[in-house]
Amino acid sequence: MKTFFTIAASIATVTSFAQDVKFGKILKQDFEKTKSTIQADAPAEVLYSEGDYKVTFNTHQGGVEQTKKVFYRYIVFDKDKTPDDVLTISIPLYKTAGSDQDKLLSLKAITYNLVNGKIVEQKVEKKDIFLDKVHRFLDQQTFTFPNVKNGSILEYSYEILSPFISSTDAWYFQQSVPVVNSNFTFQSQDYFNYQQDLRGSFSPKINKNSKEDTYTVTTFGGRGASFSKGFEGKGASVENGKLKINTVNYSLANLPSYTKEAYVLNHKNMLSSVQFELASYQQPGQTPQNFSTTWERIGKDLMDNSNLGRELSGNNFLDETVKTLTANKNTDLEKTEAIFEYVKNNFTWNDYLSVFTDNGIRKTFNDKTGNSADINLLLISMLKKAGINVNPIVLSSLNNGLINYSFPSRTKLNYVIAGATINNEFYLIDATDKNSQLNLLPLRAINDRGIMLLENGVKEIPLRNSVMTNNKKTITADLKADGTLTGSFTNLRDNYFYMADKNEIASDPKAFEKEYVDGYNFEISDFKSQDNKINIIRHQFKFSDANVDVAGNKIIFNPLLFLANTKHYLNLEQRNYNIEFGAPITSVNTVNIKIPAGYKVEALPAEKQFTMQDQASGYAYKVVEKDGYIVAQSYKITPYSVLPPSYYKPLKDFSENIIKAESQQIILVKE
Repeated sequence: MKTFFTIAASIATVTSFAQDVKFGKILKQDFEKTKSTIQADAPAEVLYSEGDYKVTFNTHQGGVEQTKKVFYRYIVFDKDKTPDDVLTISIPLYKTAGSDQDKLLSLKAITYNLVNGKIVEQKVEKKDIFLDKVHRFLDQQTFTFPNVKNGSILEYSYEILSPFISSTDAWYFQQSVPVVNSNFTFQSQDYFNYQQDLRGSFSPKINKNSKEDTYTVTTFGGRGASFSKGFEGKGASVENGKLKINTVNYSLANLPSYTKEAYVLNHKNMLSSVQFELASYQQPGQTPQNFSTTWERIGKDLMDNSNLGRELSGNNFLDETVKTLTANKNTDLEKTEAIFEYVKNNFTWNDYLSVFTDNGIRKTFNDKTGNSADINLLLISMLKKAGINVNPIVLSSLNNGLINYSFPSRTKLNYVIAGATINNEFYLIDATDKNSQLNLLPLRAINDRGIMLLENGVKEIPLRNSVMTNNKKTITADLKADGTLTGSFTNLRDNYFYMADKNEIASDPKAFEKEYVDGYNFEISDFKSQDNKINIIRHQFKFSDANVDVAGNKIIFNPLLFLANTKHYLNLEQRNYNIEFGAPITSVNTVNIKIPAGYKVEALPAEKQFTMQDQASGYAYKVVEKDGYIVAQSYKITPYSVLPPSYYKPLKDFSENIIKAESQQIILVKE
């Protein structure tokens, strides 16, 4: 975008960094704090965070650039419980396929400890800073703070010079630990019209100010303006003028950490944050250039783009393949399924997200690989050739954050899927995941709503999975008279869970196993996952050294054992964010426990059955004695993938009733 601008300026910058908190200015009394003043049990705390972003003219080379200055100071109370994102920092550096890229101008990071009354600092050395190439458009500078102890103070600061000015990074006031003070400042010249995207439940204090400064433009007849202040030469004319600098500052204090909250697919969508996007640019005396106008205009531009809408035209080389795939298919649904399976199984997503093709449909067809747009636009083109009513749906992927629908944004869009209407039924389709299904999208594509691009406009589309997903857990256990338990555990998962588990296992099988079995307080052995290749995955393990209570001649225990719900993680009084399940889900837990010889049942838990408001979820629980076994079963069904925030309190009550039902004990008595 820097090529749009032909005016050069010599602009005095406004420094927004607070004068009382500076990098490296650590005092002994800073170590006196032994626990968070916001959340007493917090393992660490952000004492201060500051972002200072500026968009300015480059007076030496021309064009426009963005500078990003970031400063964080933490204190650690309990190192072992401190989140990884406090101890290890990753700094994103964006780039294009060409020469444009972010430049890291400076990076400083220090661990401070108070040792025998003296402040001892240990810097992060250059050799301990690693460049990770995430993908072709993103690098990360990563480092871990050294010598961190309970009581350590950690600081880091960096400055980035960026050629990308269409938007700023999102600044998150909230973090994984409490924040004492967070400030963000954004500065731009008056020619740039940036719109703010302010989110979250905390309202920051906002201060705005403007000031005038001088700029200098040197022109050479009809050859245009130079970008160097003070150039003097034959035929040159120098013109001075004034330019307004606009600055806005946001401040928030005493923010709680974000806690584990159930049914949120991306916790950052709930956090208080601010981001700016360039809406328009107007150079004096020239027509304004608009970059974000209406969704209709964005949709038209995308359909006119040679790497999106125009890719869907022609493609006659696909005709024979489509004809072969749809031969003997009698319905549009059968044709759609045949083409969908073909694209899924024969083309591989290269892990790059985009609304624009990189290879293009023809090259993707030949090479059998491409980015998300390459794969899904190939799918759409083939479906169109089969006579299916299908259109692209552009969206912001889950990790990219929610779209602000009241502020049309082209730059926020980074993913495209297909939307098809078949026999008056609407289907969401994404062929980038080999385990996806019609109306069963991978997690990355589930982010509230997308924008469907039509021939004559656009339409908002809810991104909802509608394929019922089953999660069945079974325990078979042998109970001894001394209260010890041994047995086996099996978990059958299909559809949405199958797709998610397959992706995690493919990414890091050891990490998947560790997370799956972590937290049990008894011996686990023989863990394995089995994929039966028909959309069902089985996880299982054996367990031993588990114990239940023995009191005299009685054995008292929860018949659901370690499958009993004891916490719901719905921690808020209310929330203004959707309740996201990912898919409609049926959960069934079954426990079979062999009664030890010489014992009989004295008391069984009461049977429970209830539903949530508007039948949004249902639950049943029953425990019986059968053929020398205790058989306990709980059943829960949630027929929706998403519920609106108004159901948060009913869901919380529903979940508490489940916990109460599953807290009941069974009593066995010696005969």
